[in-house]
Amino acid sequence: MKGRLRYRAMRGPRTPMVTAIAIPDSVAFEALEDSERRAVQEIIALVRSRIGIDFGLYRPGTVCRRVRNRMISAGIESYEHYAEYLRASDAEAQKLLERLTIKVSRFYRHVPSFDCLRESVLPSLAKLRAGKPLRIACHGCGHGEEAYTFAALMEEAGIAGHVEASDVDARALETARAALYEESALDTLPQPLRALCVEPAKAGRRSMFRVRQAVRARVRFSEYDLTSGLPPPGSAPFDIVSCQNVLIYLQRPVQERVSWMMRGCLAKGGFLCVGEAEWPPPAVAATLSVISHATRVFRAI
Repeated sequence: MKGRLRYRAMRGPRTPMVTAIAIPDSVAFEALEDSERRAVQEIIALVRSRIGIDFGLYRPGTVCRRVRNRMISAGIESYEHYAEYLRASDAEAQKLLERLTIKVSRFYRHVPSFDCLRESVLPSLAKLRAGKPLRIACHGCGHGEEAYTFAALMEEAGIAGHVEASDVDARALETARAALYEESALDTLPQPLRALCVEPAKAGRRSMFRVRQAVRARVRFSEYDLTSGLPPPGSAPFDIVSCQNVLIYLQRPVQERVSWMMRGCLAKGGFLCVGEAEWPPPAVAATLSVISHATRVFRAI
C-alpha cells in the first residue's frame, strides 16, 4: 500500500464475504424458558437503571452468554437468582458491565488495517489537509491500546493531530488513562513504533510498559455510549472514525443507526475503520469506497 493511495468504489451488494455485519444470534435467548427470559430482561433493566446503558440494544444471544459467564464467576446457577443478586448489590452492576463489554485488544491489533493507515492513509490525509492537525475519533476504545496506536502513528510521521477516544466503561477508561500495559499487549506493534510509543515502567513489583508522554498527550478519553443517540465527544467532522469490534455485538437496526452517526461525523474524504469481522450495513457502505477487503478501512465518497 505504499505510495499513492488506491481504492475502488463499492457498488450495491457486491462487497465482501461478510454480507454486512454478522446476523444477530437471538436463538440462545429464544430457547430460554419464559421465566428465564423475564429474568434476563430484568437484568438488562437493572443495568440500565444503575449505569444508564441499555443492553437491550445488543444481540440477545451475546448478552445471555456474557451474563451466564458472570453468573458462573459469582457461583449463581439461574438467571432468576442472579437478578435477585443484582438487585441486592450495587457493585455487581459494574462487574456485569465489565463482563458484557469484554476488552480484548492490543496495540496495532489488526495488522493489515494499521499497515494501511501507517503507510497510505495518514500520509495521504496529512497532504490533503495541508498541515492542518488531524482529528481522529476512536469509539469503544476499552483500555486504550487502539487510541494510543493512532497517536503513535501520528507521532512517528510527525503529523499534528489528536485522538478523541471513548468507551462506555468508566473503569476501563481509568486503565487507559494510566497507560500501563503488559508486554503481551505489544506483541503486534512494529519495533520502531514500540520504541517510540512505550518505555519500561514498574507497577509495584511488576515490570510493565508505559505509553510515553508525547503519545499520551495526543489522546483524550471520554465516557460515551455509542447507542445513546447523543453526539460523540469532540467536534465533528473527523478525518478518521474508528470503531472496531463493537458493531458486531449490536442488533441490526442499532448497527445501522450507529453506522450512520459515524458516517455523518466524517470529514470530506475521511476514513472509517471497523473490526476485521465487521462490514458497514449496505446503505452506509454505498456511501463509502473500500480500500481493500483485508483492511476494513473505508473512505467517504
